[in-house]
Amino acid sequence: MAEREEGLFGLGALDKVDRIRRGMWVHATSPRPDVGLTPHTVIHTHDKLVVRHYAAAPAEGVERHGTPVVIVPSMINRAYIVDLEPGRSLVEGLSQLGHDVYLIDWGVPAAEDADEDVGYVLLTLLHRSIRRVLRHAKAREAHLFGYCMGGTLVAMYAALRQQYLASITTLAAPIKFAEGGRFRDFVAPLDVDRTLGADGLVPVEVMKPAFQMLDPMGNWTKYEGVEKASHDDDTLRRVMVRERWLEENVPMAGAFAREFVREAYQNDRLLDASWQVRGEAVDLGKVRCPTMVVACERDFITPPAAALPLSELVGADTVRTEVLKTGHIGVVVGSMGPRVFYPLLDTWFRELS
Repeated sequence: MAEREEGLFGLGALDKVDRIRRGMWVHATSPRPDVGLTPHTVIHTHDKLVVRHYAAAPAEGVERHGTPVVIVPSMINRAYIVDLEPGRSLVEGLSQLGHDVYLIDWGVPAAEDADEDVGYVLLTLLHRSIRRVLRHAKAREAHLFGYCMGGTLVAMYAALRQQYLASITTLAAPIKFAEGGRFRDFVAPLDVDRTLGADGLVPVEVMKPAFQMLDPMGNWTKYEGVEKASHDDDTLRRVMVRERWLEENVPMAGAFAREFVREAYQNDRLLDASWQVRGEAVDLGKVRCPTMVVACERDFITPPAAALPLSELVGADTVRTEVLKTGHIGVVVGSMGPRVFYPLLDTWFRELS
């Protein structure tokens, strides 16, 4: 029998096309699992923002930690990425490790939010949320953790109002935007005003090409992966819950997008303290609280070269850097999360007590 022909135009390619076709059907017809299942209470709302509290529920033998942890996610993705599914949920994991966790859920902006700029986000929405957390937790300081764009905002907030912070931690957070790779190549030339809808928001459809550029063949390999996962219910559920998060992006307030794209992606103003927020310079050198900077080797959204410079810019005496062998999403929701990343955060917070 002749050896089976593989390659782009061989029989193997036909099998591959069939798997992709079936994966597309499974993807289209499979239900999206529920998300955000960790028990919580809402302690604060402001505009579309909601602050969710996940009370410490330490496992047997785990000591409760007194300083609250505030998680700040990106504004262009749903906050439930940190509570995607039981067993691989950052808020659940930290709660079980003895921490009181508070999640800043930015919500979905509408037309009435179009004029909210970076100053409003940092010094009204985030600042008031942190003050509310401290009152609720009966604490003087909080550990502030930011993921992706949320980490950029955390670093900026620390430069302006660090007196409320026990520490900051950034994960996959762009700071040196010139090193932002393919994502920066798409965003930097953007004329935000030309993208705005009638509601004054940047629609999600504008950002989708930027994410697709990161992995041009990603759709094909995704559908092949869905087909493979479809042979096991648990594996398929895990794939589809991630797909739900990837599908549910949110628009951006026009004023915020205009300022952030100009000052960060086009002018890299965090590097020289020339970004002014409500008349105050965002000088990262003024950040004195303990700082941990975490980057991921396989991160195409925020390459390590874009994230790690924060460790050199802050003025803190205690600075720690970590580069994990994973990707931008897998660090939180993959097996790396509960196995490596959640314990890393727990150790860091306790060392600062």
